[in-house]
Amino acid sequence: MNAAIIGATGLIGHYLLLNLLADTQYQTVVAVGRRAPELAAETAGIEKLIFVETQLNQLTELNLPVSIDHAFCCLGTTIKQAGSQENFIKVDHTAVIDFAKLAIEHQSQTGVKLFVVTALDANEKSTVFYNRVKGQVQKDLSLLPLSKLYIFQPSLLLGERVSQRTLEDIGQKLFTLLSGVFVGPLAKYKPITGKLVADNMLAIAVKDLSGSGLGTDSDSQLDNLTIRVIDNKQMHRLVK
Repeated sequence: MNAAIIGATGLIGHYLLLNLLADTQYQTVVAVGRRAPELAAETAGIEKLIFVETQLNQLTELNLPVSIDHAFCCLGTTIKQAGSQENFIKVDHTAVIDFAKLAIEHQSQTGVKLFVVTALDANEKSTVFYNRVKGQVQKDLSLLPLSKLYIFQPSLLLGERVSQRTLEDIGQKLFTLLSGVFVGPLAKYKPITGKLVADNMLAIAVKDLSGSGLGTDSDSQLDNLTIRVIDNKQMHRLVK
């Protein structure tokens, strides 16, 4: 089994990369990105890592060194970081689609399965720009010839990032203080750590390999035999 990951230097991607390297079911892990992940020399499984440097607008031109069974996309930015809505779309939509196409082009004989992070309340018809872009990328991914698509929809992410996001940092502290109020109808909005999202992604990838059921209760319109949506509430339950 070979895996490819993009966004491996981000909050979720860092933890997911560590998970993939440590899991013995993956022989090779290809990290695609603008800069190499910073890992300690003693990181478990680091000898399996292959880094392929690229700019996001060059993804469709890449050649990967191995065929890919599982592709993991943890790309994500903010309007402030991107500088404009147009640049935001280039990262959170265009590059995500291009990475999926790259994985399909290098898929193994049994096809490739994509595990992608979007966002809670992603909807291509949303009046909120962020949610609308996330919803549109979900829809467009669902049209690609993937053997399976897993969509993870976290709420506010908790954890230390390499790059600072001031408003998000303030939100983290506030929501941590108010964590006890996220019960009942508000449970789906409970903040979640980047590590927990990454742990869910690996756990579901492993379940997929074993063919065991995921026990999802998501009611997303995207849910069908080849597309699964794992929402924020589920992620708090699936992995402890």
